[in-house]
Formats: sequence, structure tokens, C-alpha cells
Amino acid sequence: MSTPAPRLVTWENGTDLVIEMPLSVAPDATWAALTDGTRASEWFAPFTVDGDTVTLELEGTESADSAIVGEILSCEADEHVLVEFPDFGVLGIQLLPVEVVPDLPVEAGPEAAAVSAMGVVPAGTVLVFTQSAADEERARRTAAQFGPMWDTHLRMFARTLGLDVPEASEDELEAVYADLDLEVDDEAEDALGDDDLGDDGGPR
Repeated sequence: MSTPAPRLVTWENGTDLVIEMPLSVAPDATWAALTDGTRASEWFAPFTVDGDTVTLELEGTESADSAIVGEILSCEADEHVLVEFPDFGVLGIQLLPVEVVPDLPVEAGPEAAAVSAMGVVPAGTVLVFTQSAADEERARRTAAQFGPMWDTHLRMFARTLGLDVPEASEDELEAVYADLDLEVDDEAEDALGDDDLGDDGGPR
């Protein structure tokens, strides 16, 4: 069963909210679903891309007041996209390829189940969503404010792929994202040094 796994990660240049979502769908198929601007209405909001500009049409309208415009900072098909929005900051999605272990049940819908029945194990993907912040304090505020929303929409996206994803209540998600574990990247830890780290391993 696919379930989002959130945490905070401190890098040399800041702290990110990181949400990993395991998907038993190949990266290319996951990417195709992610970048389908029309189908995106099923899990978030429809969007259009014009060069390095992406426009989200909220509530399915074409009103200028309901549109959110972002700048694509980096994009590699089937691998990652990094976009900056005025309302959200820098958001990233990375697709990490994995192989589904043959002796475990495939977490997928009818199509993948049929493939599994034929003895073919499909490739899987770990979708890594990130929202960047300048430091741990801001990252925790960001996680508490936006984390439950991102978590809900990632679950909705996985369901559009035919995956079995459990429901989570608003109260449950708010509790989770209000108190996330902090992970310090090795390079950031080296740069900070022991004197700059608190008792919990995070920056002072």
C-alpha cells in the first residue's frame, strides 16, 4: 500500500520539506501522468506550460484571479522538475526508479495486477516531492501550513494511477506535519560542525 513518508532535510543552503511516495508504476508512466495538464485536474489543478512558464488554473476556471504562475527552473523528462511559485516558493518533484521485489504483492490496480499475474514484475518509482525553505524554523512553518495539502494531493495522484492508498483525516495530517523528524545531510553536517548542531542533530 502506497503511503507518503514526510520529513525535513537540512542541506548546506537551507531546509526542505521532503515527502516520499512509493509508486509501483514505472518512472516514464509516472512522468506522463504528472505532466498531463488536463489530467492534473483529477488530483490537483489543470495547468499549461509555455516555455519556462507554468500556469495553474485553480477551480477549473480561466479567471486571472484563480491562476497561479510559476517559473520552471530545471526540468529533465522522466527524472525531475523544479518550479518556483510566488505563493509556495521552490517546489521540486524527482522520480527515482526502483524495482518491485518479485515475492511481494504489487500495489497497483487492475492493469498492474494483470501484468503481475503473467509473472512480469513492473518497475516502480519513488516520487520525491520537496518544498524549500531558508532554515529549519521556516521549514517547520511551511510543513505545518502546506504539508497536509501536499500529502492529500500526492495520495490523490497515486490513486489516479490505480494504486491503493489509505485515507488520512485532516487532523491526522496536521498532527504529522506539525512535528516532523529532521535529517541533516552529511555535507551540511560537515559544514555546520558539531558546535552548530543541537541535541537533536539539527542546527541550533
